[in-house]
Amino acid sequence: MVKNIYFTNIAYSNFKQLKGRPILLFKELENDFLFLPLTSNLQRDGIVLNNDDLIDGELKKESVIIVPKISAIDKNIILNSKFIGTLKNSKFDELLLKLCASLECIK
Repeated sequence: MVKNIYFTNIAYSNFKQLKGRPILLFKELENDFLFLPLTSNLQRDGIVLNNDDLIDGELKKESVIIVPKISAIDKNIILNSKFIGTLKNSKFDELLLKLCASLECIK
């Protein structure tokens, strides 16, 4: 499921409301996934994503993977979420490099 994009409800930053948003799963944990949200606001910092970057599925709009806005989500929530698509390996590798650079795990 890593590299997959799903549409699901996630909490706003204030944790008081939910918003439907596409998310990219990038790391599987025991009971959760770590994910990065996507936005159609192309002015946001991150990785630009379009349908050419997907192995399968389809984005409604060109989007940005917001890096490094990392959150966790329970695996059971993903099982009930709408599948959107899967990232190509090359785009996923680009994402991991940007994520690691932003977290200073590589120099």
